[in-house]
Amino acid sequence: MTHIMVDTETTDTDPHRGGIIQLSAIKFNLETLKTGGHFDACPKMLSTRRWSESTRRFWRVDNKVVYDDIIMREQPAAGVFHAFANFCAEGAPFGGYTFVAKPVKFDWPFVESHLQELGIEFPFAHHKYLDMNSYIAGLQGLCDKPTVEDHVPFPASGKKHNALHDCAWQLDVLFYAKRRHVSAEMC
Repeated sequence: MTHIMVDTETTDTDPHRGGIIQLSAIKFNLETLKTGGHFDACPKMLSTRRWSESTRRFWRVDNKVVYDDIIMREQPAAGVFHAFANFCAEGAPFGGYTFVAKPVKFDWPFVESHLQELGIEFPFAHHKYLDMNSYIAGLQGLCDKPTVEDHVPFPASGKKHNALHDCAWQLDVLFYAKRRHVSAEMC
């Protein structure tokens, strides 16, 4: 495996104020389009973090079923983030895994700020990241947001805003775009 798709569920959109309430990741290889192990845990929100009222409403009203599952699986934050760092180190290729997210500018700073606050080394090199939307747009020759998401249904057994289900769907979208690009190159 060469890459790790990461997704977070949070209590705010500000990575230095909001807390991560679910952290999930799936290892994969972007060339072979194969997946490896996964990580999924729900850390208890750090005491220094807060809820924004709009995000609280989003979780407690609009996505109550998913939120209730997150709360039921809540674990001490330090243990979750240590386990995540270990997951990211296990079996890492030379130079480490590439952090992938949709979008990187959201998930990377959340994960990095939590690890930093807990005194845990960030397991990704500063240059080893890939923004899924930008990558797909590049494959399509677009400067705008990619359009392939409309062609890849969210798994019927999954729930949107469950970070692990979102990671799996994002990989489906990424692999779909990559396969289409490879097929187009062969024509």
